[in-house]
Amino acid sequence: MSFLAFLNLREVKKWLRGVVFMGSLFVTCNVGFLVLAPVYLTGFALRLAAAQWIYDTLVATWFTFAVGLYELLYGVRVVVQGDVRAMSPRTCTLIVMNHRTRLDWLFYFSVQARYASLRRFKICLKNELRHIPGLGWAMQGAKFLFLKRKWNIDRDRIIELLTNFQSACYAPQLLLFPEGTDYRTVSRQRSREYAEKNNLDDYEHVLHPRTLGFGSIVGLMKQYNQLEQIVDVTVAYPENLPQSETDVMKGNLPRVIVFNVECFHVDSVPVGNDGQLAMWLEERWLAKEHFLREFYHYRDYGHGNGLTDAQNLEVERDLRVRLATAVLFWALLCVFTLYWFIQCSLFRIVFLWGFVVSLAISCVMGIDSFFTSVSVFTENI
Repeated sequence: MSFLAFLNLREVKKWLRGVVFMGSLFVTCNVGFLVLAPVYLTGFALRLAAAQWIYDTLVATWFTFAVGLYELLYGVRVVVQGDVRAMSPRTCTLIVMNHRTRLDWLFYFSVQARYASLRRFKICLKNELRHIPGLGWAMQGAKFLFLKRKWNIDRDRIIELLTNFQSACYAPQLLLFPEGTDYRTVSRQRSREYAEKNNLDDYEHVLHPRTLGFGSIVGLMKQYNQLEQIVDVTVAYPENLPQSETDVMKGNLPRVIVFNVECFHVDSVPVGNDGQLAMWLEERWLAKEHFLREFYHYRDYGHGNGLTDAQNLEVERDLRVRLATAVLFWALLCVFTLYWFIQCSLFRIVFLWGFVVSLAISCVMGIDSFFTSVSVFTENI
């Protein structure tokens, strides 16, 4: 085989790996949302107190599957530094992170799976993502926060969501990207112009954060959800960088991802003063810039996370069991679905109609509103 043919074969294998990876995520989230619908819809229809818990648990198993897919099967190494001992699966938490790529949220599942809660995990996302078949529908039902970047609309959405958590005595762990968008050439230029206009330092590795939205969410979470902790996460990709879904489709998954975690109790943060809170966030982003400059210079990601070697080993062993279980569960569910899709015409009709109906509900009223309406409807019968 010639060297050129060998290179072409490697590229084909990379593409195949990427397509299988993204295809597995897309197929499993659609299969899970549609095939498992009788389980969670029954819970909402019967107005079970645990209905949302059941649904969030199913979503968390898919998050675990995603981690298993890129860690166990694709060999992505995840390194978590900082004081992870302060993280808790039961604490109401706001997580803020720099937005280096469009897929940071997907890879952050690994941190939640190890040290916090995937079932309570929520993300602030662009509103356009809510209609992605399967994934967007599932995130709507899990009560993720979709923002239109229009404060008069977004403020009402935030309050509605946090009030819902309050009434359910639910402690969310919400991921927010204060930069508002991922780090790209266009966003980098806008950040530079913003820095020049406001006499701020020009950052090389992060974008200047938007302090208004951050301050508002902090205040509202403290008011409605008894916010206890702000977790500041810095993500770095030391070996290769998949900027978008297209890069991953080409097989460019990161070899190593490093998360540096710092935890702050809400009482140590100037929540009551908007100006001081904005300054606090700017200082955190300046610290991120300094950390990333040093990190990318030395490429040193061997720092500890506050746990002993024995504790880390226990965490990893427990995680591997859960990842393998999740991968097996979703693989079997897909096999079962494929079998009945081929063998049973009624199953095909129900599955395809479920897809069409879910798409319509997502566009017209929203999956989350539909779940609520199911409960209200059965209550009025």
